Amino acid sequence: MSGKLMSRRRVARMLAVVPAVAAAVAVAPAAAQAACTSPTFSVYPGSGISNVRYGQVDFHFTACSNQAPSAWAASVGTAQVNSTGKNLGFFIDGVSIPTDSIGSSTRYWTGKIAASTCTPRVGFPCSRSYSMTVKFSASLDRFGNPQIYMGTRSAPTGMALFTTP
Repeated sequence: MSGKLMSRRRVARMLAVVPAVAAAVAVAPAAAQAACTSPTFSVYPGSGISNVRYGQVDFHFTACSNQAPSAWAASVGTAQVNSTGKNLGFFIDGVSIPTDSIGSSTRYWTGKIAASTCTPRVGFPCSRSYSMTVKFSASLDRFGNPQIYMGTRSAPTGMALFTTP
């Protein structure tokens, strides 16, 4: 009888292991999937005095939890002057978003916008040049999901970088 009892115990142990193995297999694919985020942040250069927008610049980001911060990406999308800006002689001369620093779970960028005020529609002579910046940071939250934030914006006197909430 002890042989049958041992056999039943072995079977019971084996059956007890099956749900645990099945649960581990079911969780493994879900855990392997990466959490990614791909936001776009828009800033609008314009007059800090009259609160009029002259154009729009979009910054795109991509960050995934299964990648190192060195693999997270930032790029410039739209960089355009609207009709108000064109009529006032506002030109966006260049936009870039270089990396400032990379840590073990963070990355920092500065969006740089070079602009000028010139004779409307013609583009010269120019009376003023502007340099505007906007800071961005990406990090993993406490759950390991990437989060991207827009930080401080700076513009010269008389100018502003607006955002839309």
